[in-house]
Amino acid sequence: MTDPKPPRALTHLYQAFADAEASGALVGLLFDFAVDQPVARYVAPDDVLAHVERALQPAVVERFVRDHLRPWFDRERTRAHARGDVVRDWLTPEAIAELRSLAARPVKLNRAFLEGLVKQDAVRHMLRGIVEETLDRFVTMLKPGGSGGGIVGAMGRGAFGLAGSLGKGVLGGISGQIESQLRGAIGGFLDGSMSFLLDRLVALASSPDTAARLGRMNLTGLEEALKMKTGKVADAVHQAPLDDLLGTLPEVLAHNIARPEIRDGLVDEVRAWLDVEGARTVRQLLDEAGATQAWRARIVAVGAPLLGEASATDAFREWFAAHAK
Repeated sequence: MTDPKPPRALTHLYQAFADAEASGALVGLLFDFAVDQPVARYVAPDDVLAHVERALQPAVVERFVRDHLRPWFDRERTRAHARGDVVRDWLTPEAIAELRSLAARPVKLNRAFLEGLVKQDAVRHMLRGIVEETLDRFVTMLKPGGSGGGIVGAMGRGAFGLAGSLGKGVLGGISGQIESQLRGAIGGFLDGSMSFLLDRLVALASSPDTAARLGRMNLTGLEEALKMKTGKVADAVHQAPLDDLLGTLPEVLAHNIARPEIRDGLVDEVRAWLDVEGARTVRQLLDEAGATQAWRARIVAVGAPLLGEASATDAFREWFAAHAK
């Protein structure tokens, strides 16, 4: 027993789908209809979170990092060395001029932040060590055996004209007494002066002069960065604990998308975007970028063959037969 012949209308439809020109015209018609709809018809703010959560599942992000992001770093590193370009090559003269202007601005450090920073034990310890070592080196210079014979030794040779073992012994004794007294004074000085030193450090660091100096330092740093080869930048990224950092990405994204304040902010931003763009059609957005015809041509080129192939499937025939009665 053979299957009954399909209705003539269905046969004509199959033939139309199989014809590239006819199926292309249909796909183009559907494209035009779809892009003439308002954007708000396609975007539902309350559904955005569900889509984002599915896209940022740890397993999905982990596979993306493994199969795409991490290999991209390696490929780009190879390309950067092959190009031999520098950071400057990636920027226009106008962009470089703007960056220079921004970098050269005085950097005003926040005084409250600095005060909180210098109160840290590590900062106090570091500053005390620097001052103590500096004063200790100064005391060492006074000794006859110090650099250049020591200040006391130079005084003995020049101003006093003392020589021989007697003179050396006298000066050695004096310098020893001075050194002992000075070294004892250093500890007391530091114990009583650390707060003053830290306050002065904050005052100097937050002064207009320091702000101007930091701006000049930033500008110098920018000029050096512009001359860096991108291959060296890629090497620096490669030498960083890149795999460890990327390995934390799935959990970090999942953690943040689960935070209520982040979720609320995301939905608020979608609503704010729709307030501006929601009434416009998709065609208007594509026209703004000059992309409507390119998208239409591409969708027709891909969609027409797909339509012809889909119409030849048993599932499509069954569906059409069920709805054509």
